[in-house]
Amino acid sequence: MEDNGPGIPKESREHVFEMFYSGKNKVSDSRRSLGLALCRSIVNAHGGEIALYDCDPQGCCFWFNLPLSEVNLNE
Repeated sequence: MEDNGPGIPKESREHVFEMFYSGKNKVSDSRRSLGLALCRSIVNAHGGEIALYDCDPQGCCFWFNLPLSEVNLNE
């Protein structure tokens, strides 16, 4: 997923997946800052990883991966 917004400053990137982190913006409703922390928790619980990087010329890109495995159904 990517956007064309102003991007995320380099000094904030390691924190964006932390619960309640909102950077320099003061967030009055803390539910707004749970989204990426929740995404990271879900992806990690399934053995994957999630990260972000700069888009060119502006914005940022988020990506995640999940391990591929075979599922055996006992019928």
